Amino acid sequence: MKRYIAFFLSILLLATMTACNAVSQPGIETEPPVEDTSSYQPAQEQDVGQQDIQEPEQGTQSTQGTEQTTDPDLAYSELVERFRTLVVDPFGQESDEPGEMGVLEAARAAGDRAEYEMGYLIEDLSGDGIPELAVGELSGPINALYTLVDGQPELVFEGWYRSSYVYMGDGHFYYYGSGSAAETGQGVFYLTKDGTALECESFLFTGLDSGGDIRVYYNETGSWDPAESEKSDMTAEDFWALDPAGEALPLAPFSGTGSFSAVESEFPVSVRYLTEVGDEDYNWVTLYDGPDACCILITSDSWVSNLSILNLFVEDVADDGTMTLSATLAGDDCHWDTVTSDTPIAVQLIFPGDLPAYGISYEDQYGVLRRFAIEVSGYDGSLLLREADPNESEFVLK
Repeated sequence: MKRYIAFFLSILLLATMTACNAVSQPGIETEPPVEDTSSYQPAQEQDVGQQDIQEPEQGTQSTQGTEQTTDPDLAYSELVERFRTLVVDPFGQESDEPGEMGVLEAARAAGDRAEYEMGYLIEDLSGDGIPELAVGELSGPINALYTLVDGQPELVFEGWYRSSYVYMGDGHFYYYGSGSAAETGQGVFYLTKDGTALECESFLFTGLDSGGDIRVYYNETGSWDPAESEKSDMTAEDFWALDPAGEALPLAPFSGTGSFSAVESEFPVSVRYLTEVGDEDYNWVTLYDGPDACCILITSDSWVSNLSILNLFVEDVADDGTMTLSATLAGDDCHWDTVTSDTPIAVQLIFPGDLPAYGISYEDQYGVLRRFAIEVSGYDGSLLLREADPNESEFVLK
């Protein structure tokens, strides 16, 4: 993100910038279309999604930033199941509910793969101690973001194809929207400290000047109005070439497979870094003991059988990013007939790069074979488990 901000600011120094009061989001007047987005137009008088965002009522702020007593998983459970229904059967569902339209549009675009390519995450993104619910595409775009106000979910913003948001880290989102070939906007927005709204940090957009030429404009309000902005010396080509930094949030797919928190997963086996040795009777395995080695802990909250640690090697990558990997037993001491909560496994190893090098497999209590790649999140460095496609005999990561 630092790389992007430095690049972004170096370009913006070419323009004369004025101090402006921040508002929620870049302005778009029309509602997000579910199927046909050709009528989408930039707003002239209001902000994008402003009709979808409810300002906190008087007194709401006092509950934000105080200790959160509501269980966020329970508070968001109905919303998560509602979105799961939309994603699993997008063409059998209709909705004009704010927050649901962008998700439904993305699910219809993904078709049969929607439940594998879309997911959710419950995590504190604003830093106020109250987790947000993010719903979107595993590739990056967030279609809906909620926070809790007085223990109840409240929509913060909605994104769709022509008005999208991608998380950049540290509570910041990168916005990209367009209304026509001549009108395109890009900017950096951040969550307010209480997580209830987005505010503009910087916003660039293109528009036609009086001579009919495309110009780039800049402001710090998110407005699409050239009269409320400064002309930038940036060319349209430089504007379209902007490449912001950021990593996709580790969403849990609605299919129940794919990336999810390796500590708080829906599967019995979890993986985390081992930073302190306790009194448990560990099963120790050393796969690498050289420089930059680390130790991970594999635990299970229920009985599983035939657990193995795997070496993974990427054999093929398809155009859509699907990876086919070879999976072999990592060593003679890397297989256990049974694993329970009383038999944690400590593994010393190294993560050599971005591609998955290790995985695990086991049979759960129902005798179902589960296979996972162990990955390091580019978002926060935590460990992720990505499940191999259960419908494939080979080790395939969608």
